[in-house]
Amino acid sequence: MRIGGHSYTVDYGHFALLTVIAGAVIWYLLDARGVSTSINNLLLVQPTAIFALVMYLLIIPQCFQRETAEPVVQKPEEYDPLAPKLPTERSDVIRMGLLGLSLGVMVFTFNTIGFDVAIFLFAAAAMAICGERRPVRLVLYPLAVTVVAIYGFRALIPFPMFTVIL
Repeated sequence: MRIGGHSYTVDYGHFALLTVIAGAVIWYLLDARGVSTSINNLLLVQPTAIFALVMYLLIIPQCFQRETAEPVVQKPEEYDPLAPKLPTERSDVIRMGLLGLSLGVMVFTFNTIGFDVAIFLFAAAAMAICGERRPVRLVLYPLAVTVVAIYGFRALIPFPMFTVIL
């Protein structure tokens, strides 16, 4: 594509995918607003839709790249942060598995030990798995996460959560 004195290449695949996602977001927002404009109906939908549309407007310009006189050749040994690389070290794979297992345990123990205790134990376990060893931080940070999560959920969602302490 040529605009003014510059040539641009357009990544039509990404452009089309992003536009379809933005269209779906707009459709969902209009549909939700068509049902009801009450705060309970739009509390999560409208801010999320606005955020998604702002992200669309920020990402779309990246689909248009100005062509340069000489092509940019990337050396194969250069680090590409966007290239997907799976962890190959055994310790990383074990850590990922333990994090997934602790998340599963948290989800299945919500109704047994309570939302507050399950969230606290998961946050502490995740920090320990990721390498945190200072006991004060292993108590204070999960406590803050638990309080914010429980009171935040209660403020947003009218769902009777079983809690032991909070």
